[in-house]
Amino acid sequence: MRAGVTVRVNSGSKQYFITNLKEVLEKFGLEKKFKEGPFNIYLKLKEPLTLYGQIIHNILKREINHPKGQREDEMWFGLGNLKARFGQEEFCLCSGLNMGQLPEGFANNNEVPEDSMLRRIFRGKRPIAEVLYATLRKMTSEQSEDAYKMLNIYTVSQFFGTDDGRTIAIPGWLFTLVEKEEEFKNFP
Repeated sequence: MRAGVTVRVNSGSKQYFITNLKEVLEKFGLEKKFKEGPFNIYLKLKEPLTLYGQIIHNILKREINHPKGQREDEMWFGLGNLKARFGQEEFCLCSGLNMGQLPEGFANNNEVPEDSMLRRIFRGKRPIAEVLYATLRKMTSEQSEDAYKMLNIYTVSQFFGTDDGRTIAIPGWLFTLVEKEEEFKNFP
């Protein structure tokens, strides 16, 4: 950094994911089907979605070890004179998602079926989220089944991904899982 140059870091990050999601759902007539799936609660969110990193940072700074011990799947925070827990139950209540034991070896299962969307549309190459969304927008109504699968993958990448959608390829196991609709709906 050069002397005399002021840099301001903004802790608020805004996303318009829900608007994009609704546009694609409408284009393919998938609103009803999506509402029956695991991510229906997200359609009720108001935009812009704003994440304030400072709030999260300040809460995480107050993490404590619970005096009576704690489970591996929970975190405790000291907030004033109160002790607050965030565990699987709270995550399920906040997110509306399933929770449970992951199937053994699921993340290492990158075996992609011959007739899968990943092979047909992406030639077996795992895309980043930006490429997936751009491809989704170009699809035709005849591809609505694949569009539905891609919307689910895109939702996972936007809400639970580890990057901004521009650098890390979507994991192969997610493409394998989304091919089996009931397994995807019930996945923890």
